[in-house]
Amino acid sequence: MNALLLVGTGLIGGSFALAARAAGLFERVDGMDANPAALAAARARGIVDAPGAAIEPTAVCIATPVGSIAEQVALAAERHPQAVIFDVGSVKAPAIRALRAQGGLPPAFVPCHPVAGSERHGADAARADLFEGCSVVVTPVAETNAAVIAQVSGWWRDIGATVTRQTPETHDCLLAATSHLPHLIAFALMEMLGDVDDATLRRAVGGGFRDFTRIAAADAAVWGDILHENRDQVLRWVEALAPRLVVEEDKAALAQRIAAARAKRVRLDA
Repeated sequence: MNALLLVGTGLIGGSFALAARAAGLFERVDGMDANPAALAAARARGIVDAPGAAIEPTAVCIATPVGSIAEQVALAAERHPQAVIFDVGSVKAPAIRALRAQGGLPPAFVPCHPVAGSERHGADAARADLFEGCSVVVTPVAETNAAVIAQVSGWWRDIGATVTRQTPETHDCLLAATSHLPHLIAFALMEMLGDVDDATLRRAVGGGFRDFTRIAAADAAVWGDILHENRDQVLRWVEALAPRLVVEEDKAALAQRIAAARAKRVRLDA
């Protein structure tokens, strides 16, 4: 029987389990979570069939906060030596370095990052269609078994995702700019307005503010881990961004900068 062991039953892991089950990739999904309430919610949603590894898994999906990925990968490799292991973390290089420092990466471990998500979190937010049309970045290293890379990549394609490959370092640099820094700015902006009472703030904000700060409602524990683990890359982008936050005295030069930025954003949706 093809069985998946889901370690971490929140939005991303839960969505993968729902999608994989719907696609017929696994006949059974068992789950583990450090939070008993989260595991109970995942069972109630039908994401997992039972707590723990009721039968020996074919695959282990590590969907914990990024700071614990290395530890969970090592445990999974020790307990389930025949299983394929992959993670869904938003930061890759620190876990890879930690595993190498602990004795090496298991050959059957494939680092992955589905570039999808929501400010909502937990099993209740999980959706079987979350990964349809999304990009999944796979960051294999020299130790990773090629056949296992192909197998895990195939699972992602089977649930509707497009798979690309990057080095862990390239991934972390790019995601620091495109995901981690925007979250940091949204958190910082809401923190800056912390002394403005809620009623006054509601009257002062429009759609643009709400759209921009939507991600500030994301899970604090998850994002605290991400920003901590990828701190150096995020700080490099903060330094690059800071000079661009100065408003030009020359109105024409300011308009030119805005126009160039607008054109770049429009091309994203072309």
